[in-house]
Parts: sequence; C-alpha cells; structure tokens
Amino acid sequence: MDLLANIWLHIQDKGVVRTISIVLNRMFDFYFDWKYKTDTRNKISLHDLTVTGENKARGSFYQPTMALSFNRLLDRVPLPPDSVLVDFGCGKGRVLLLAVLRGIGKAVGIEFSPELCAIARNNIKIVEQATGSRLDITVVEGDVTQYEIEDDQNVFFLFNPFDDVVLEAVVKNIQKSLQRKPREIVVIYYNPVYSHILDNAFLPKNSYLIGGEEYMHYVNC
Repeated sequence: MDLLANIWLHIQDKGVVRTISIVLNRMFDFYFDWKYKTDTRNKISLHDLTVTGENKARGSFYQPTMALSFNRLLDRVPLPPDSVLVDFGCGKGRVLLLAVLRGIGKAVGIEFSPELCAIARNNIKIVEQATGSRLDITVVEGDVTQYEIEDDQNVFFLFNPFDDVVLEAVVKNIQKSLQRKPREIVVIYYNPVYSHILDNAFLPKNSYLIGGEEYMHYVNC
C-alpha cells in the first residue's frame, strides 16, 4: 500500500510519463546492485554520518544518481578526449563505477563522509572482482572546497551535493585550474538547484530531462 501511495504522489507531482520513467530507473538501480552485489542504493541522512569540518551543515543527504539515466546521459553528452571524471560528493561511488564501466578511463570521487568513502571503496573492489579487471577509480576523503583539481581532470559531475556557498567555492577551484592549465572541460549538474552559479561561470550547452530527472550540461568554450 505504501508503494502504491508513493507512486500516486509521484504521479500527482510529476505526471504519468515522468513517474513511469522514475519507476523504471529504480528497477534498474536494483538490478545494478543485484548484478554486482554492491551497495549503492538507499538514502542516508547527514545526521547518520560522521562528518567533520565546517561545511557539514552545507551538505546534502546521500541519494544515488539513477544508473539508467546516467548511462543514457553519457550517450548524449560529448565528452572531451581522454576524459577524467571528478564526482564532487561521490557518496557510495555509483557514478564513478558507471563512468568507468562505460569507457571513461579514470574517475575520482571526493566525499567528506568516512563511512560513505569506505562503502564506495568496497563497492569498487566488488566490481573489480566481478569483472576481473582493475578500475582506475580513486576515492578521496575530504572537503570538496579544499580539493586541488588536477590538470588532466576535465569532466565534473555534481548531483546537487551541497548548498550555493560550497558550490561557488568548487566553481572557483575549477576556474583556477583552467587558468593554470587551459583545456576543454564539461560540467554536468544533476538536479540543478543552484544553476545560476554555473550559468555565470560557464557556458550552458544543453539541458536534458532523462528518466524523469533533470541535468544541465556546461562547457567552458
């Protein structure tokens, strides 16, 4: 009954077509974890996580990116050559895994919760064992505002992981990186609550509604 009530609320809020897309996405999320025996689902509140630092209150709860929608997004967004993806607020590492499994050579996740970092690293090991191959994925525990972006990193992903104050700091770090090492980049902002901040920093290239979810696509040139 709770499931049916939840679906009905989604229909009232988002409409029938978008609700069906979301349900299909959730089914694929379940399939992803079942296939690899990973743990990437289920929301987790910040109150249930151990986080140190002044920006804890500016973060968002853990909610995974929908796997099917993300895969379809990668089919649409032209990525720069030799893509290296950075996921700001990587949580349990689902986006990192999806990106590398889809052919992106290297992925780095920044996460300020040690519990989520541990889960993400374990998920990577599980998928490596399941696929029989090493995945070039790194999970960095720390505050995204303090992360120094490397010169080869050129695809930046955000699933509305923090508030506008932290987002502005991350955008400035990307801009500093581009001043130091000019290059073609792509920024993907999922659930773009503070899109105005990126609108003022980069060139909005496209917007997508995939699987009932909204993504903004930005470039720097």
